[in-house]
Amino acid sequence: MTKDGAARTWRVRGWIRIAGVVAIVLLGIQQASVIHFVRAGQMDPREMGDGFVFIGMVALVVWFLAFRPRVRIDANRIVEIRNPLRTTRFSAADVVECRPTDLGLQFRLRDGSTPWSIVFQATASFGEPRWFDVAEAVTGNRPTLPDGGEDNG
Repeated sequence: MTKDGAARTWRVRGWIRIAGVVAIVLLGIQQASVIHFVRAGQMDPREMGDGFVFIGMVALVVWFLAFRPRVRIDANRIVEIRNPLRTTRFSAADVVECRPTDLGLQFRLRDGSTPWSIVFQATASFGEPRWFDVAEAVTGNRPTLPDGGEDNG
């Protein structure tokens, strides 16, 4: 959430989303080649159907892993974590800690539950990690980098 109380949203990085779309486009180009060879009688017609099924499966995976996930904090300080299959909502006031894990940004709540978001994995970053903005918006405190100046996330 910004200082003026407006909602704030974080999504999977743009380059990852673009890479997913490019992969689908490349599969579509390859599928056009398969269609050509099927029409020429050089490939089994079942290959065409298999290709469409595979492209559809890849498109679903890209949608669920790159386009659906998000972390949103609304003007009322309600945090919404939308992962591929589940959406979790809780009050920012209930958050005790935020920390990155290999699977994503984990929130520890007062009731002991630990919802997490795949939007922010513990990966190398240049400068401050993106999850610092989320932690500050949720807890009101900005995390600091270790003495080495490098952190994951």
